[in-house]
Amino acid sequence: MYLERSRLAAAPAKPALAPPRPAVAAPPSEAAPSRAAAHPTCEITGSFENNIYPSLLLSFAASYPEYARCLTIALRGLPASGSFQLRIDSDLFVRPLQVGLDAPSGAVTLNPELPWNFDSLRRATQMAPQSFVATLLVDGQSEAEATLVCTVHSVNEAVSRIFNSAAGQWQDTSVCFAAFVNEDHPWINTLLQEAMAGGGVHSFTGYQFGAQAALQQAQAVWDALAARGLSYVNVATDSGTSPFVSTQYVRFLDQSVHDQGANCVDASVLFASILRRIGLRPVLLFRPGHCFTGFYDTPEGGRVVAFETTMLGSAPFAAAAAEGAKELQSTLPFLGTPQYSIVDIALCRQQGINPIPFQPAERN
Repeated sequence: MYLERSRLAAAPAKPALAPPRPAVAAPPSEAAPSRAAAHPTCEITGSFENNIYPSLLLSFAASYPEYARCLTIALRGLPASGSFQLRIDSDLFVRPLQVGLDAPSGAVTLNPELPWNFDSLRRATQMAPQSFVATLLVDGQSEAEATLVCTVHSVNEAVSRIFNSAAGQWQDTSVCFAAFVNEDHPWINTLLQEAMAGGGVHSFTGYQFGAQAALQQAQAVWDALAARGLSYVNVATDSGTSPFVSTQYVRFLDQSVHDQGANCVDASVLFASILRRIGLRPVLLFRPGHCFTGFYDTPEGGRVVAFETTMLGSAPFAAAAAEGAKELQSTLPFLGTPQYSIVDIALCRQQGINPIPFQPAERN
């Protein structure tokens, strides 16, 4: 199972492959005060009700710069003349942001690209508060300042749905789970060596020798993981969410291996990572309360070969594939309806949804 956190009970919109657009806070609507009498003011607000999701920034920001723009700053009552600059400080930045600006009307709203420290975001393993301080400088002197405290979520939180308040419905964002599929993880080489030592296959050749050979390679991976003692655990956790964002806590590949356990989402991203590494084209399949995985039988697409990852450690691969086929048949007719989706990892990579990079864990 997987546990999805949200506090709004609306249904999601039709799933889309494109990543979600960040919800930018609306600037204050009141009219700017008279420039003759006003003292400069500064207001700062954050996307997603002042919640920051490192997984979104790490996976999307390089290809979709709007994901770096999580803060909106409204400056009002600016004098008629002078040199204006905005400075934003945060421990999550590699350096303070400082930008010049023009405000001929005496007011301006900014949504700047922010200099995130991606190493710090990757190390965010627990939900914690973080301060952002915005300062208006006029001719080099501080004239207004505002502080915003945001909640920085764990990097393990995948954003599964976002509530679109304008449309009054949820937007499916299951493509975010593609960021937890990491075909470049260094541990995969070890697992592949173990799989070949098990005798199921002598090499991993992707689609070179056809669909049946691809299926044999997937079975060899299954058997190697089962031999390691990895099994299904019916546990799903999260570290909280905003009212407009639903999230799912997802273990990274090395965490599942270390814990020797994985729920349906954890095991699915684990298998998808390995399948993509060996040259197959994996998919993640979502239905209400559940996730399973599979791969196309040709590199161009075609038929999906699915298997039920919750049977890892308790059943042979043939049984998991038979169960996956049943689930696939009951899922396909509903794709595009609320909480049903298929995430093609290859297409996600083409769209710039990158793996969250491996970070060696410090274990006692």
